[in-house]
Order: sequence, then C-alpha cells, then structure tokens
Amino acid sequence: MERLYDLVLFAEVVDRKGFAAAARSLDMQRSKLSRRVAELEHRMGVRLLQRNTRHVSPTPAGEQVYIHARALTEEAHAAFNVAAELNGEPRGILRLTCPAPFASMALMSVVAEFSRLHPQLHVLIEASDRKTDLVGEGFDLAFRAQAEPLDDSTLVARLIGEVPMMMAVSPALLERREPLHHPDQLIEFNLLAHASHDGVGRIHFTQNGRHKHTLQFTPRLISGSIAVLQTAAIAGMGATCLPRYVCKDALVSGQLVDALDLRSSWHPESSRMYALMPARRGIALATRLFLDYSTPQLAVALLGG
Repeated sequence: MERLYDLVLFAEVVDRKGFAAAARSLDMQRSKLSRRVAELEHRMGVRLLQRNTRHVSPTPAGEQVYIHARALTEEAHAAFNVAAELNGEPRGILRLTCPAPFASMALMSVVAEFSRLHPQLHVLIEASDRKTDLVGEGFDLAFRAQAEPLDDSTLVARLIGEVPMMMAVSPALLERREPLHHPDQLIEFNLLAHASHDGVGRIHFTQNGRHKHTLQFTPRLISGSIAVLQTAAIAGMGATCLPRYVCKDALVSGQLVDALDLRSSWHPESSRMYALMPARRGIALATRLFLDYSTPQLAVALLGG
C-alpha cells in the first residue's frame, strides 16, 4: 500500500509543479517526498521527472504514469467523499480563495456561521486580489468576479449572482455641480482604473438594459487592488468604477457618492461573481454543503443588501 501511495505523491508533485509546493500541500518534509519519488522511479526503472533549479516537469514516461497516478488519487478522494457522505458531517480543511474585499465584506460572516454549524471542519481562506491557480495550488473553491463566464475546461463554474457597479467619487469633486447625466462627462474628472498594467482604460455602460456606451480614457491611477482604488477615490484623486457592495459603508458615511445621476439610468455594466471548482469527479461534501449554504446569502450581499 505504501508503494501505491508513492504514485499519489508523484501525482501531487506534477500537479504542484515542484517538490516544495507539493510538500507543503502534503504536510511532508521536502527531502522525504523527493526520496519517495526517487524510489518510485527506481522501482519502475524509468525517469518520471525532469528536475532543474527552476521547476519540475514530467518526462514522456512520467506523463503516461501520471494519467494512472491521477486516476488513483481521484479514486481515493472519491472513497473518502463516500465515507463523509455516509457520516453526513464534513471534516478536514475547506480551502477557499477570493478577492480581499469580497472576503471581508461578504464572505466572512457566512464562513463564521457555517463553521459554527460544522465544528469539525477547518477553513483556510486565501484573500488576495491576484488570480490564483485553483488546481495547482490545491484550492477546493474560488470566488471570482468577471463579466463573462469562464472558458477554462479544468474548472466548473457556478454563478453566485450579479455584482452592481458604480462610479465612485468623493463628494468634494461634485461640489457646486449636479451629478453627471452621461458617461462621457466623467472625462471631466481624473479616472482611476482597476488593472494590472498601463494602457487605455475602458468602462462599459448601459442605460435601462438597452443602450450601451463604452468610455475610453487614460487612467490617472492604475491598481490591481480595489481597496487602493476606493481609498484613492475617498481622498479625491478621481472617479473609479467599483462594486457597489464594496462602497456600501463609504456611501452611508458620505465619503463616496455615485458620480452618475440615478435619474439618468446610466450605470456601469454589472459584473458577475462565480464560484469555481476543479473539474474532477465528485464534489467533496464540505464544498457542496458550503456552496448550498452560502450562495443565497452571498447573492444578497453582492447586491449591497
């Protein structure tokens, strides 16, 4: 049985693209993991991995062995999932990843209550604005906001809900003037962009779901962090397109207002929040229960309710 487990270890090294990441995932010493894979190669009489200082990749023989090793791993996971189903109580660790604002303003209250209902389950949350490798980094579930559905065949997506957007601006910038009636008037302000590199910014607007308009601009500030953009808008640096639920507290306190007059019916096109899971056979009990529990509550939170 230990020899069979070496195939599981090998598959983990391939999935994580290296021994260090695989050892962390397995909670195992890197030297021990390397030795076990080397012993597997010796028993099989073929080299399974190409090793260099930067990364690890499977050899042609390793690619063939990996197919069967991955199938063995998935069968083992399926067996434990069946046991959990029969027991009816999720155990172990539920690994989640999501944008930082979503974690603090929508997700945490749901996780807290779910943890109270299932005390034998532990939760790990990677709250980051970076786009994580869901499969490679071993997450069970990711929440991502985007305008279009995914085209990644390695993932399964479930729509959580619409994410209304707004043009957030400090009220001081609108002082002594009326709110704007058309998106083109936003050019009068400095515009801040949510992006990872410089270039022309674009915001897509809609009016009553019928008329559409795209505003192109040169950003005064570019950041991949929504929190940074919100802070910059509050400081009066310019206007920026943000999820309305993120701005909820700042709107109530009067630190931010919507630059566009609601009577004009123009607003940025909504984004959508998706829950993403690896496209492997069977969803773990903890993941399924959490999705069923959290989806309706998160959908309301994203609307700003």
